[in-house]
Amino acid sequence: MSTRNVGRQRHSLDANLGGLLRRRRNVYGFLPKPIPEDILMKVLENATHVPSAGFTQDFDFVVVRDVATKKKIAAAAMEDEYVRQGVAMRGFISAAPVVIVPCGNKPRFEAKYGKPAEKNARLPWWLIDAGFASLALILSAFEEGLAASFVGAVDDDRIVSALGLPRNGSVMPLAVIPIGYRDPSEKPAWKSKRRSKGRIPRRPLAEVVHWDKW
Repeated sequence: MSTRNVGRQRHSLDANLGGLLRRRRNVYGFLPKPIPEDILMKVLENATHVPSAGFTQDFDFVVVRDVATKKKIAAAAMEDEYVRQGVAMRGFISAAPVVIVPCGNKPRFEAKYGKPAEKNARLPWWLIDAGFASLALILSAFEEGLAASFVGAVDDDRIVSALGLPRNGSVMPLAVIPIGYRDPSEKPAWKSKRRSKGRIPRRPLAEVVHWDKW
């Protein structure tokens, strides 16, 4: 392959990634349309290709399609409150085709670096790595024509109970990510609510990028 073709491929990849990042937003309403199994597996597989501390791969995904379990997760993620505030469609979690709960797996980190993990880590890398995987999951979903949202305000105890996670805190739920095909009527309601509250602009680079020193 010529250098020119390699350059074109890299430019295309950069453009695709930049486009995904700019188009991506939290979506709060989904169609009752199932996600094909091959697409779901592709999205999950893509999400595992992220950095992790010492390549411990210290994260897991709990994929939920059971209706009763989704309702429990929705309650733990305060779905009704999002609806009450007018920023989400009813059932945006409980009625989504798939709900994924990314988790930090502390024992995997400890298997390499020793127990307790907190003593051997400057930061909780098992949660940070789960965050990396969550973003990759969301971007991969958008690349496949799906939509998603990241709901981080959850009741940990209720999530642990609903999913049967270890009660000793070794596997920690990070968030709730409903995934599906966006309901076309979702965006107008979301935009209307945002207008009524006033849109917060994205901070310019000059406010968030520091060169050589703070």
